[in-house]
Amino acid sequence: MTAPSAAALLPAERAGVPADPELIDRRARFAASPADPSLGVSVEDTSYRTVPCRLLRGGDAGTVLYLHGGGFRMGSPEAYLRYCAVIAHATRTTVVVPRYRLAPENPFPAGLHDVVAVYEGLVSSSDGPVVIAGDSAGAGLSASLTAAAIRAGRRKPDGLALLSPWLDLRCTSPFYRSSPDVFFPYAAAESAREAYLQGAASDDPLVSPLLADLTGFPPTLLQVGAQEALVDDAVGFARALAQHDVSAQLEVVAGRSHTWPLLFPDESDSVTTVAHLTDFITSRTADPSTDRG
Repeated sequence: MTAPSAAALLPAERAGVPADPELIDRRARFAASPADPSLGVSVEDTSYRTVPCRLLRGGDAGTVLYLHGGGFRMGSPEAYLRYCAVIAHATRTTVVVPRYRLAPENPFPAGLHDVVAVYEGLVSSSDGPVVIAGDSAGAGLSASLTAAAIRAGRRKPDGLALLSPWLDLRCTSPFYRSSPDVFFPYAAAESAREAYLQGAASDDPLVSPLLADLTGFPPTLLQVGAQEALVDDAVGFARALAQHDVSAQLEVVAGRSHTWPLLFPDESDSVTTVAHLTDFITSRTADPSTDRG
């Protein structure tokens, strides 16, 4: 019997509300970040199951499905070209960055439907290795996508890499009160959560994958700054993976706040963090013993 589409098991999509002028302005200032031409990574437009994507070709070692951050309501593939070109070049992979729908116009689960569609399109068109990666809200979507694919009996990714992951939208961690992070404080998390959920439950495991059944998850890399509010999300997820007998690497970087490799890409610990990410991806795309069940 053919496994059902993961999308068929997701909640139904719902109507949203228009974005306010302030959010529209903030989206416009979420600047494009062009790929460095010296890397030799080609950039093109494509789509998977009608979802538009940017494709960055750095080689044929495998595919990285990268889900951008932005609190579910901002961000774009264009803003991630520089970062994803570095990944594509270092890992000799093709990086796919979907233009998933944003809240509040498209609340949960619209974005999740989009990334599930892209993932299913990718794995149905190639049997090569696929790693899912993302940052912030995109890291949460990456974990939710992985949970949805496994729950549906679909092929699981070969690896999962999460930077500054927002994995628990209940936002009850004490780090929200103690963190000095100005890039993702509690007020920003609360505003983004309300725009995304619009009445959906914050403890739904597809909203807060920290609460999901992690049985069968692939090896996972978690990277988080010690000064950010999401430390508990990353540490808690690593603990939950261990409880489900899943290999996990957790890196807590002192002195750093939310998504530091994206905000300060040329600083030494950002370079080191990205190098650890690309080493992880290379290990997952090169390992001939990878279980793709």
